[in-house]
Amino acid sequence: MKKILFITLYDMICYGMRILSSLAKQSGLESHMVLFKSEKSYMPIWTNKDRYDTYQYYYNGLLRGSFYAIDPYTDKDIEILIDTIRDVSPGVICLSTRSFAYPFCKEIFGKIRKEFPHIPVVGGGWGPSLEPEKFLEFCDYVCFGEGESAIRGICDALVRGSNFDHVPNLIYRRGSLIRNEVSPPFTGKELEALPYPDFSTDNKYLIDGEKMSHGSEFYNKKVYDCFAGRGCPMNCTYCMSSKYREIYKEYTNQQCSKYRLRSLDTVLNEVRLAKERGAEFIRFKDEVFPIDPRWVKGFLERYEAEIGLPFFGFVRPEFHSVDTIRALRDAGLNVTMVGIQSGAEDILKNVYRRMLPKEKIIKFSKTLSDLNIQFSYHFIYRNPFETEDNLRESLEFTYSLPFANAFIYKLQLFPGSPLSRMAEEAKPFPLPRYVANWYAMLHSLSLKGPRLRKVARYVHKYRLFRRKPVVLSLVFLGSLIKEYVDVLKNRYVYKAALHFSPKTK
Repeated sequence: MKKILFITLYDMICYGMRILSSLAKQSGLESHMVLFKSEKSYMPIWTNKDRYDTYQYYYNGLLRGSFYAIDPYTDKDIEILIDTIRDVSPGVICLSTRSFAYPFCKEIFGKIRKEFPHIPVVGGGWGPSLEPEKFLEFCDYVCFGEGESAIRGICDALVRGSNFDHVPNLIYRRGSLIRNEVSPPFTGKELEALPYPDFSTDNKYLIDGEKMSHGSEFYNKKVYDCFAGRGCPMNCTYCMSSKYREIYKEYTNQQCSKYRLRSLDTVLNEVRLAKERGAEFIRFKDEVFPIDPRWVKGFLERYEAEIGLPFFGFVRPEFHSVDTIRALRDAGLNVTMVGIQSGAEDILKNVYRRMLPKEKIIKFSKTLSDLNIQFSYHFIYRNPFETEDNLRESLEFTYSLPFANAFIYKLQLFPGSPLSRMAEEAKPFPLPRYVANWYAMLHSLSLKGPRLRKVARYVHKYRLFRRKPVVLSLVFLGSLIKEYVDVLKNRYVYKAALHFSPKTK
């Protein structure tokens, strides 16, 4: 039986890649999957803070990091990966990755190509789709757009023993750059026909900490991540969801629906199977929890009776009424987040294109608090368009919000995103880093509790520790002690603490 090997970096869930693995099995291939490095987070970044092109954020007064910034791979990790490829001996290697991992992939796959020049490598995911020419430096082919159409063609070609030059949705070089025909984006009915993601434990490997684990040794069955649909009804300039439609229009002149929803029967059946395998908590990872009124009505009628598990979902006041949120709470919603990004009107509307009035954000946050739904705030800092007046306005806005944990994320300009293009054209001059860091700390203080809100007002009024905002970390000492006690109670090693709370989209 022909074999296909999927590889991803710093991604334990890899939901899309698992669907491709299921499709490969349907095509008669033996599917193998390597998760190269686990998805660690929450660890402080003490040095070289700007060296890493990975996600960073303030939480409880400390700058935290993810992925390579806190857990770099080693030569031994790469050696184990190469040994695994040798043992599996696949007919094709499929890489699924994101933009941040480009330099890592270039190094790792440069070594893989030297060891296995006869095995074709296909790159897919956000990074290769957005920057195919860069990823073709070490991939034979790059998958453009939705990968399900391509994987079927790849599997068929592998079975026949032919190359992939005529597989739809692939880009490659034969002297010049060649783009194959692109299959239309899936309709809702076509999404229905896709198999569920492959969460079986056979032929699954995790390479982390200079050792390899197998299948059930690392898979957390208690938490299940599910997507009810694809796309996002919003148009935020910093997010890549809005870019997906542009890609299809720019290169294929095809229309990709902004938001596609799977049927309720299909979603509930997937979740039911996860529950039978041991799931105790469901995370609906859609950019926004389904907004179709009929779908939500059916969900409210059936979820508690048929599934009955607590769940996480991104609810938004633009799409979900107070009555709907209350009903979702009664059905099991107990964790969500409030994505504010900025409390400055000009930044919200003219830079991020988030049109929700601030008074509605306040009302929404108070609704969640009153309903005892756990939530965290998300803000963005180090935006080059922000002035100090913007940051001051944003801080003053936090004084009107109920208290909750806050994640203050460093802005990540994704290649080709609307905000990235805006920055390239306007070339804004960013504020000094210490100013952005100071306001990030003040936002965290203001939202933590009544006593710390008073501290934030006082510190801001008298401009205390403005050039040394790290000193303010001491104010969070009580919260930090509680955080690490909780980590120890859950028997996590601090270095490997995972999924401490829902992460940002």
